[in-house]
Amino acid sequence: MNKWFTHIFNPLVGILLVVEGGVYIFMNNKDGDLHLRSIVMTVLLLLAWAMSYRKQVTSDDSSAWLIVTIIITIPMIFPWLFFI
Repeated sequence: MNKWFTHIFNPLVGILLVVEGGVYIFMNNKDGDLHLRSIVMTVLLLLAWAMSYRKQVTSDDSSAWLIVTIIITIPMIFPWLFFI
C-alpha cells in the first residue's frame, strides 16, 4: 500500500468523523441537554479510526487495516444517505 495514500486518506477520514460528530451532537442538542448517544458514537468511531490508522502505519499488512478504516466510514456515511 502506498504510504502517501495512507497519510492523505486517514486524516481526511478523521476530519470527517470530527465534523460529523460535531454536527450530530449540536443538531441533537435542541433541548439543552447533551445528546449522549451522539457523543459516545463519535468517541467510539474516533477511537476505532485512530487504532486502525496506527496499525496501518506500523503493520506489515496495511491493506487489511485500510479495509477496517473503510468499514469505520460506513456508519459515518450511512446517515447522510437519508438526507439526499
